[in-house]
Amino acid sequence: MATEAEPNEVGESPGLVCIEYPGVVENPEKAVRTLGGLDNIGLVLSEPNRRLELRFRSEDVYCKPTCGERHQCSSFVVKVKRKKLKKGVKDKPEYIHETKLVGLVDSCFRFSNLCDFQYLPMEKDEEGKLSSLYPKVFFQNLVSSDWIEKEAPLFIPPAVFSRMDAPQDYQFRREASAEKSSGTPHNIIGRTRQRRSHHAIFVTYDVEKVPENPRDIAISQMKIKFIDKERFDIVEKNFKERPIWSKNALHAITRIASDRLKFILPALAYYFTTGPWRNQWIKFGYDPRLDSSAGRYQTLDYRVRLQGGARHKVAAKRSYANYLLPYKATNWSKPRTSLINKSAFPGAENERKNEEVETEEDREKMIDVFKFRKGRIPPYRQMFYQYCDIEIESAQELLERNHSETCSERSGWFNPGTEEKLRNLLTEIINTHISEERLKEIESELDERAEDQIENHTGDDSDSDLE
Repeated sequence: MATEAEPNEVGESPGLVCIEYPGVVENPEKAVRTLGGLDNIGLVLSEPNRRLELRFRSEDVYCKPTCGERHQCSSFVVKVKRKKLKKGVKDKPEYIHETKLVGLVDSCFRFSNLCDFQYLPMEKDEEGKLSSLYPKVFFQNLVSSDWIEKEAPLFIPPAVFSRMDAPQDYQFRREASAEKSSGTPHNIIGRTRQRRSHHAIFVTYDVEKVPENPRDIAISQMKIKFIDKERFDIVEKNFKERPIWSKNALHAITRIASDRLKFILPALAYYFTTGPWRNQWIKFGYDPRLDSSAGRYQTLDYRVRLQGGARHKVAAKRSYANYLLPYKATNWSKPRTSLINKSAFPGAENERKNEEVETEEDREKMIDVFKFRKGRIPPYRQMFYQYCDIEIESAQELLERNHSETCSERSGWFNPGTEEKLRNLLTEIINTHISEERLKEIESELDERAEDQIENHTGDDSDSDLE
């Protein structure tokens, strides 16, 4: 079966998409229904990495689909008509054939994978017979509130039983925990995956002595990843000027790509995972717990409070409404081709800058990633600022008034409660800015309406003068 399309230009054949249906199609309408309908087929065709789902029991919402993947092809569809000629005509064939090119096929969906595990809504009665639960767990219309109080069987199948629908070669081996102990307690959930540290040194606030030098493997890793000395010197110069940095700030200032920066930082600094300088990179040999001036580099974990219109102004980093189940996208279990990124070589950033002209607003957005400034709204709902990057005069005055003589794990070189005061101050500034912008928008809308009314009134007067 193939989906129809309109001709692109005069004289050109329309483009078609082929669906190799894994069955004998006697009723095309039912076949389209098992594919989710024409709307779902159109949605899949509009996204390049989506897979086409086929549910053999389309009326059952618990039916797990088999998925067809898109393949490139070069084919065409031809329509052939066979006409039977009248008898008695000599020297002519009994049939004649007429051919017509319907369209060109450039992509095809093939169902070569297995279905997910099917779990039917069934239950056993006292006699051991199976009966369907479907009318009890799925309703076409709203039901009365009495249904909640009635006893119901427990039927909560997962959205996906298996993440892979193609046979895999499983290499049996010992558990990773048996080969190498990670030091994680047994009662911690979700810590089987090892941290991808890129040979960085991670420390907690209660460490006795901070690291003095990087690991040898971190230095050799830069050579393996083709990190040039020019980029390394740029980051090293920034650490000489300021001993504590966030990765976002260094990326915005140096414009070094993040996939390059993650190999440079472990060779110059260690990383605090807890305490007032959490999520920050600190120069080797520098202990911020012993230097009171390091308080200006502490971390402020700020969450934008969704009030006063901030919900519509500040975008979320991720949306669960757009979550796509793993099986709906192109099969990730297939081996991928290794690619060498052009940005990995020296001079790639300069070449990219020449190709793309950076506007003033683009530069301001890059600064917003690590700095808080008056008149600018944070780009994300959760931000990690350093105290020195909060360019608000009242905020800096607040920090001067609350400076402490001792350093603590919770509040660092400031009195307890300083963080919360800072958050309230930033929230007040953001809400004030949003209110001012909203008032300006209302005023501009009123001015436009007034201008439209004046133009309409002027037009009416000119028409009356002509009469």
